[in-house]
Amino acid sequence: MQRANYTMSKIIIIGNQKGGVGKSTIATLCANALSQDPFNLKVCIIDTDRQKSIVEARDFDVEDYKGEPPYKILGMDLPSLQKEIYALDKEYDLIFIDTAGRLDINLDIQQQEITKALMYADFLFIPFRAGNFNLDATLEYLKMVIKLSKLRGESERQLRFMGFVNMFRDRSKTNTDLILEIENLKSAGIKFMSTRLRNYTLFEDINTIDSLYDVNSTDKAKLNFTVWLNEFIKTLKDE
Repeated sequence: MQRANYTMSKIIIIGNQKGGVGKSTIATLCANALSQDPFNLKVCIIDTDRQKSIVEARDFDVEDYKGEPPYKILGMDLPSLQKEIYALDKEYDLIFIDTAGRLDINLDIQQQEITKALMYADFLFIPFRAGNFNLDATLEYLKMVIKLSKLRGESERQLRFMGFVNMFRDRSKTNTDLILEIENLKSAGIKFMSTRLRNYTLFEDINTIDSLYDVNSTDKAKLNFTVWLNEFIKTLKDE
């Protein structure tokens, strides 16, 4: 299969300081799809979370898998990431970095563990999930990201960040409140993807191998992800 031609790799983080908003799930969904037809990009996920949930999921998935998985998952701590990232940057089209994402309110932005990973990212996609605890934590994370993007403003590879709605449900007051808050953020200049990922069980049940991207699917979950991923790809190309 012919690989797509990218002029340089793109390093991507699906980031938030709140657990349970879908960081690891979305990174895996993207890597599964973009490493296979019709994209065939050379992709890897670097799992820097101490729990190594994506690494463990891959170990489980390959037990019954025949052949070579469509992309690599590398477990690294931050010192290893800092040592290896430049070589990996030359090897892959897309690199997804999965981070633990916890902010320490007592530390300056330059000392934050998240900052050390974000310093290498070209793109940060922030999942917004309904619920007061989710939103409050995400807004704190967003404040840190804005500060960090300003620090990187003069660098050759700037940090571009964008929010998106994850686990969306219709006719839900918390989701209505979330959309109102997002409209306020958009009016303040924060970019958001227009496609919302909905709360489908299929997304939670994903493994680290199978792609859900299917432009001809009649399955609502696959169609939702396909439309979202098309916008995601367009964002990477346009920015």
